[in-house]
Amino acid sequence: MASQIIGYYNSRKQKLLEDFDKTSELMKDRLSDRYGKEFASKLHLEVRQEYEELIPDIPYIKGLRAKLLNIFLIITAQELATYKGMKKHGLSAAEAWEICHQALRLRLAQIPRWKRWLLKQIVFSPLVKKIIATRARKQQKYRFGEFEIEYLIGKGNDFDLGVNYSQCGNLRFAIEHGGEEFAPYICMSDIALSDALGWGLIRTQTLADGCDYCDFRLKKGAATQISSQTPQVQQAIETIRDKEEKKGMVENA
Repeated sequence: MASQIIGYYNSRKQKLLEDFDKTSELMKDRLSDRYGKEFASKLHLEVRQEYEELIPDIPYIKGLRAKLLNIFLIITAQELATYKGMKKHGLSAAEAWEICHQALRLRLAQIPRWKRWLLKQIVFSPLVKKIIATRARKQQKYRFGEFEIEYLIGKGNDFDLGVNYSQCGNLRFAIEHGGEEFAPYICMSDIALSDALGWGLIRTQTLADGCDYCDFRLKKGAATQISSQTPQVQQAIETIRDKEEKKGMVENA
C-alpha cells in the first residue's frame, strides 16, 4: 500500500495558487461575458480563497505509480473550490461543473500537441500493457492512499486496458469537504482528459453515482464515451456536449 501525506502541499501552496491563477486568466473573458466583469472578479477571489483553504488537506500519495492520482486530487480540490464559491451565490452544481469543464479544456489545450501525442503512445505502449497484464493476472486490489484499484487487460475488441476503482480518494476528499452533491460531476472531468490525451475512455458508472465501483476502460483510437447514472449529471453532460458540438470545441486527439 502506498501511504499518503496530509499537509504535504503546505510548503507548495504558492506554486499551486500561481497555477490556479493561470487557469483563472484563461477563463477571465468567458466568465466576464457570462456574469459581468465585476461579479467574475469577485467570484475569482472567493474561489481562490476556497482553494487556498483546501490546499493543506489535499492528500499526497507517495511513489511514482501514484503521480497521476496526485494530479487528479489537485484537480478535484480546484473544482471543489469552484463549486463551493459558486454555491454561496446560489449557482447550481451543474453550472459550477460547466465552468470547471471549460477551464480544464483550456488548461489541457496549453499542453503542446506533441506532448499529448507522446503521453497517448506511452499509455498504450507494449511496456504499459505488459505491466497492466501482470497486475491483472494477480487478481488482487492495489491500495494507493484512499484509492483501491483492480487492473484489467482487454480481450478481443472490447478495450485495451481497464481499471476498476472500488475506493476513490477524490470522492472521499469531496465528501469530507462539503462536496457530496458535486462529487458525481467531478468524475466527469475525465471527459476533457480523455479527449485531450487520447485515452478513448469508456465508463458507465462511478462510486459517486452510488455504484459498487468505477469502470474505466481505455481503447486506443476510440471516442470518449462517458455517462453518469446520476440523472442531473447525465443531463449536464448532454447539454454541454450539444453546446460543444455546435461550436466545434471538442478536439480529436
